[in-house]
Amino acid sequence: MTLGSLVPFLGALLIALPCVWLLARLAVRTGAVSKVKSDRWHTSGEVPRLAGPAILIAMSPWFPVDHVLLLAAFCLIGALDDVRSLSAGAKAAALAAAAVLAGIVTGLWWVPVFIWIACNAVNMLDHADGLAASAVAAAFLGVGGDPGLAGAGACAGFLCFNYPPARVFMGDSGSLLLGAAIVLCASGKGLGASLAWTAVPLIDAMFVIIRRLLQGRQPWVGGTDHLGHTLLRASVKPSALPALYAVTALAIGLVFSAWHHP
Repeated sequence: MTLGSLVPFLGALLIALPCVWLLARLAVRTGAVSKVKSDRWHTSGEVPRLAGPAILIAMSPWFPVDHVLLLAAFCLIGALDDVRSLSAGAKAAALAAAAVLAGIVTGLWWVPVFIWIACNAVNMLDHADGLAASAVAAAFLGVGGDPGLAGAGACAGFLCFNYPPARVFMGDSGSLLLGAAIVLCASGKGLGASLAWTAVPLIDAMFVIIRRLLQGRQPWVGGTDHLGHTLLRASVKPSALPALYAVTALAIGLVFSAWHHP
């Protein structure tokens, strides 16, 4: 890998750093902050949660224009929820509309359903400091190309503020954006590749949904019962958990790639 090939990664990282800092200040001014609640893991202060637009700005120079516009729609839905707290029905409907648009843009029949699932899975994975950004950054690196490297760089810039202990959360604006972005990056390699590179958030989502259904709970209501929470309670260090998720995400994707292209 040459220095020139690292330009998307380094460029997105350097753009993300000031943008995340600025959006964090805007989040505080607009009330887009996460407060301490019984169904949330963080236990101190109010943390700004409007990093999605910053991540989008950072990766945009290396994404196709139609993909940038599409990702902006996902980011906007999340940003509205970060600031105004959309109802579950309104948020699901808006996300479904954006997913259908993604299918039209890509021309792939499976994209609307899968991108909706991936967005929600990444949103659910964002339950402890650094997890979602680390897993998606690793997936971006594995997918490769300028968009993949830019996505990884944008996530790395955000992680400078989000790695445990987090000073900034990505919010729904970030999680919905990243769920859509990784699917768009991997979609050119087929449904199998998209499944492989989003395996970590999908596994976590399946874990918590099945667990809540068995307990007679609504799966979409938040709680501290994710796989990451289980690992933290098992004495895995918060600083080690994002790296564990990143390595797992990269390993699953690479194993699939090696199996699919012997």
